[in-house]
Amino acid sequence: MTTVTLQQVYEDLQEIKVEIKKLTAIVEEDFELAEGVKRELVHARKEKLSEYIDHKEVLKEFLV
Repeated sequence: MTTVTLQQVYEDLQEIKVEIKKLTAIVEEDFELAEGVKRELVHARKEKLSEYIDHKEVLKEFLV
């Protein structure tokens, strides 16, 4: 079993803090959807749920 020192734990935590700050900055950015994506979203929202394929049917097709 490998011995872990407090110094190693501290360094790992510092690295994790840096990564969390990077991720937080990415999440907080104000992204704008491209026009093509907006059109696709509008189209998708107009589709009837009855037109969707049941999840079980998809699984049958791919797990056979």
